[in-house]
Amino acid sequence: MKRIIYTLTAALALISPVSCVDLDSVDYSAVNDTIFPATDDDADAIVIGAAYSPFRSKEYVGLFTSAHDGIHVFSDMASDIGTCRWTDSYWSGVININFIAEEKQGPVIIYNNYIRDITRMTNVIRTLEEMDLDPEKKAWYIAQTRCGRGWLAYILYDMFGPIQLPTEEILNDPASTKPVPRATQEQTAKFIEDDLLAAIPDLDARYEYGTENYGRFTKALAYTVLMKFYMHEGRWEDAEKCGRELVKPEFGFGLVKRYKDIFTLENEGNEETIWACNCKHGENMQMWLTHTLPKDYEGLENPDIQRYNGYRVTWNFMDAAFGKYPDDQRLEVLLAEYTVHVSDETVTYNKENPGALEQLQLGAVPMKYGEDPEQIGEGSGIDWIVFRYADVLTLLSEAIARNAGAVTQEAVDYLNDVHTRAGLEPYEMSDFASLEAFLTELLDERGRELWFEGCRRSDLIRHGKYVEYCKTRKGSTTVDEHMELFPIPQSVINEGKGVVVQNPGY
Repeated sequence: MKRIIYTLTAALALISPVSCVDLDSVDYSAVNDTIFPATDDDADAIVIGAAYSPFRSKEYVGLFTSAHDGIHVFSDMASDIGTCRWTDSYWSGVININFIAEEKQGPVIIYNNYIRDITRMTNVIRTLEEMDLDPEKKAWYIAQTRCGRGWLAYILYDMFGPIQLPTEEILNDPASTKPVPRATQEQTAKFIEDDLLAAIPDLDARYEYGTENYGRFTKALAYTVLMKFYMHEGRWEDAEKCGRELVKPEFGFGLVKRYKDIFTLENEGNEETIWACNCKHGENMQMWLTHTLPKDYEGLENPDIQRYNGYRVTWNFMDAAFGKYPDDQRLEVLLAEYTVHVSDETVTYNKENPGALEQLQLGAVPMKYGEDPEQIGEGSGIDWIVFRYADVLTLLSEAIARNAGAVTQEAVDYLNDVHTRAGLEPYEMSDFASLEAFLTELLDERGRELWFEGCRRSDLIRHGKYVEYCKTRKGSTTVDEHMELFPIPQSVINEGKGVVVQNPGY
């Protein structure tokens, strides 16, 4: 695939020079900033640079990097699922659920890295509104930017609570050093919802893999983010409506037959993928297997894949989630046992004989992604999946049950779509004595399905299980209710001079 690379004059201060979309490369390094942006190509450049830049998996950069600053990684590390053999400042607080406001931990770094992109996207929207473009094209560009802005605002809101939002005063005086206070919860929620609702009508439903616009934001993406936002807010009826939109035939989503085939090079752009980061050697590469596999693992066909043996899925989670389902096919990519040959000796590592930290002492290896046969070193060219249909189906099941206040056959059916794909016997209505019992099983089902896809922390908080599971399953002695939100960076608090208020408990 090709990808788009834009280099713009720093004076514009609007965009970042990286994208997720497969288009021809264009060099804007010599543009005249007195007339730029003016054309359709110019509009496309500033939209891609501002709206798409945060949503990357580019080695150690982007919201979806597989390293310590990636939200999929630390969201599950900061839950009962994930742990890691590294204990430096990036990891220890997240693994042990002991967050601090200093910029040494991934979650705190995220706020500093991305809060400015909200203003950047707002400036792009203002610029687009003034441009003389075809009205339909203009609406499309604005919709992409509003989708990106609403999505990013939701990510930050989910992590930190109410965020700093750009005001007209600040936008009109970019040289101002006046601190911007955090918006209220109501203002932040309205900002997110308004952006996503406004974007949906002017976005295309979905793009087929390999087509020109694959990788751009779509109605399907906007509905998925909106659904997650409504679940976060406890607005079950609205979440259910979003889920019902996404199961309509016009979107064409379905489940890949075998779980392990979802995350492979051969199946990029499969029917289950709602949105993914486009990855390619030399440009955007994800590093999942590099961060997970033990150095002594002998099961690779490509020996050139670098292995740092870092991430693990805790044994406590494995026992709690998979204990009654030993034949669950999702275990095929959760490496709970492997054999090595040293001289004339054969050693098998597993829970009973875990070896050292570099083997299975901390838990099972979350392989998930397949091998890239061209990978040399850290980077894989397999697209990094951000949202997929199984996530939507299980959320829809939950929303239906919560909205009805009871277990319904329809809710069970949607949950079964995912459950039986793993080779398991379907649930029956009689399996659930109450709504609470259904929701508890659904929470475990989402854990079995979506490990290290960035859902677990939010799921546990929504179900009221975050502190409990971090204590009983993760073994944290420091977790507390206030840690359902991460702290705002201390540097932001200091620069705020009393205007920017820290989250309670920090």
